[in-house]
Amino acid sequence: MHFARAMVKELGEQNFRIVFYKDTTADRKEMGWIDEYQERYIIRYAATNIEKQIAHKWIEQADVVIQGRFPVNLIKHRIRAGKLTFAAQERLWKRPPTFLRKISRFPHLYKNYFSINKPNYHFLSIGAHAAQDLLDLGVFEGRCWQYGYFIDCPNSQPKVHRTHLKLLWCGRFCEFKQPIKAIEVLAALCNRGVPVRLTMVGDGELREQAQAHSHALGVHDLITFAGWQKQVDVYKAMSDADLFLMTSHQGEGWGLVVNEAMSHGCAVVADAALGSATVLIEHAKTGLLYHDQKIKQVADQIADTPLSDIRAMGINARDNISLNWSASVAANRTVELSSLLLKGKIEEADCLFQDGVCCPVR
Repeated sequence: MHFARAMVKELGEQNFRIVFYKDTTADRKEMGWIDEYQERYIIRYAATNIEKQIAHKWIEQADVVIQGRFPVNLIKHRIRAGKLTFAAQERLWKRPPTFLRKISRFPHLYKNYFSINKPNYHFLSIGAHAAQDLLDLGVFEGRCWQYGYFIDCPNSQPKVHRTHLKLLWCGRFCEFKQPIKAIEVLAALCNRGVPVRLTMVGDGELREQAQAHSHALGVHDLITFAGWQKQVDVYKAMSDADLFLMTSHQGEGWGLVVNEAMSHGCAVVADAALGSATVLIEHAKTGLLYHDQKIKQVADQIADTPLSDIRAMGINARDNISLNWSASVAANRTVELSSLLLKGKIEEADCLFQDGVCCPVR
């Protein structure tokens, strides 16, 4: 919705629609997601047949369509008619694919990519790895652009003065988010003699295991297991924290929480395999990147960085989101790129942006 509002500012309400294909899922509601949006430019596809008809009409007549998690069969006719269309997607292979898995996915790959690999069908790569997954298949060559998920930056809040390091983790306690890794970072920092505290926001099937692990490592008293919180309270925690621990592996195609933490002036520690990590984070400037789950290595990096430098990284992180990755920047660049592509000026489009949102990916 941040991006949608920014697009309306760029184009005017009469020239933009966003389609909500499905209602908010139960697990998202449990996490605190509330759909109270009343904007007139929202089309709720599942609500009524009239809404479906309105959506189909916009798909047919719009100059540009950005296809997110929306069935490809509903836009194929548009692509085959030569109209400018973008697929905005996370990476295809969220775990390393075997040869047999590639073969088993061939019907899906043919339907979604090979059968409509047309010059007017472009790819918006959500994350550092999404474009390469598809370029390796021989689709979207010369038509891939760096993209992501986008939010607005709030007004900055100064950090409270303290002498200990404050860590924050937020998400579902599940396998690919690896909450236990955050506890292991905390324990490693304690072993280095760093005064530190950790707040973990969220819940899920691994919460009890994570709590048991914190007892086994002797750090339970240094952790606050906060459960699910309202969004406003999560943002307050981000504004207050020094470092946000993003422990998800490559199964996390992007990780919007990285945008959120950085926009609140909180530097982020992340596995480089995470979709948004190398796109948003510059190592030692806006956060810290680590590789291959080397927890001791990242704990040593944190321990060796003065608190003042960590807080400076948080300021840089906020500036990066505000200046380069905000919803308004994304909307402006999307419109500029689309305008050139509509005119068939692909070479000019290639030179339009050298980095960041809508830069070419090869």
